[in-house]
Amino acid sequence: MQLARRQRRTGFMGLTPLIDMIFLLLLFFLLGSDFVTYGQSRLAPPRGTGGETSAAPPVVITLSADGALSWNGARVDAAFLRRETAKLTALNDEQMMVLMPAGSANVQQVTTIMDALQASGAQSITLERDVFDIDLADF
Repeated sequence: MQLARRQRRTGFMGLTPLIDMIFLLLLFFLLGSDFVTYGQSRLAPPRGTGGETSAAPPVVITLSADGALSWNGARVDAAFLRRETAKLTALNDEQMMVLMPAGSANVQQVTTIMDALQASGAQSITLERDVFDIDLADF
């Protein structure tokens, strides 16, 4: 007696699960990405890149975590910041402004101050990390 063997069917794999998985991965990476444009800020080139240096010493503006402003160590308000920046840039258009926000400062406050400096005529703005706010756990 001869038994008839069933012929083995070759398995068919559809592309639908693969397409679904690729779509889900694409969606995951698109939602997890940052779409912030970094080209809008006009920052001065880093120091030490050569070129002429301004005769006036740089103005150091510090921003604390609670939003308080300091102009070369003295507490000031935003109106003083705009007024003095306009005076200095009228005398020297290459006046260097150094903005030092605290590590926990709000990003929106930093951007607002940079916009106010630029609107007052500052052309050379450098963003520096506050050296007194460095957490040693970062190293």
